[in-house]
Amino acid sequence: MTKIHPFTKLNLVFWLSIIAFILPNIYDLLILLIFDIILIILSRVPLFSKGFRKFVIIFLLANISIFIAWLLFSTRPGNVILFETSITIIPDKWIWHILITDQTLFYALSISLRTIIMFFLMLFFFAAISDRDLIHGLRSIKVPFAICLMMSLTFRGLSIFTQEYSIVRDAMKTRGVEFDKVSIIKKIKNFISIFITLIVLMFKRTEEMEASIEARGIPFRSKRRTIYHYYPFRKIDYTILCVLFLFLSFSIYLRIINGSFILMIIHLFG
Repeated sequence: MTKIHPFTKLNLVFWLSIIAFILPNIYDLLILLIFDIILIILSRVPLFSKGFRKFVIIFLLANISIFIAWLLFSTRPGNVILFETSITIIPDKWIWHILITDQTLFYALSISLRTIIMFFLMLFFFAAISDRDLIHGLRSIKVPFAICLMMSLTFRGLSIFTQEYSIVRDAMKTRGVEFDKVSIIKKIKNFISIFITLIVLMFKRTEEMEASIEARGIPFRSKRRTIYHYYPFRKIDYTILCVLFLFLSFSIYLRIINGSFILMIIHLFG
């Protein structure tokens, strides 16, 4: 995973995201989700560490809430009615009609699976692609250097923002500010104080970056830049790109015929 070209990594994230919205069948989305989990394992993202575990649990709970809301508030007629009832909230004004059919369940599962796939692709993007990989990947397809530099500063700014947030919060804790055992209003006031401090620090870091770029004489419109780290294209990069192209083409074909890759395999070997 660390030896493949940055352009290949960017294509993995981009085209798999597109394919997740093209595949029409739940079984194919499950296969794509398993493939995303394999990518996460290969990139060695610490999913079960303390910080990541809390983040993953919050996301899964939010995804379950979206799934339940889709079931209760969407009305899609289907062939099989699983549950149907009407609840009168306000007489003769608001009647909540709940209709859960096989199509409602299908669309709710599709949305949940696509959301989980995008979440794991996001984790892979931030774990396996550094700001240097992003710049080299974009430069390999002739993206202007100024745009690449702005995206690199954005990535670096996110990491700096996270570090500054931890520093400011620890500094406030050493001065006796409580974040855990206080009311919600007090928590909001504390986070507003942190946010104002971070804005001031952000302007300070921006001035420092501007002075650093100016001191190094980095031209924004230079077409010939010297490269210290060189990433050559290998056979595995061409192989992955070809497989992605074939996978995308086959996904579009399945979308057109409203078919399933798994069901096709079962039909051929069954």
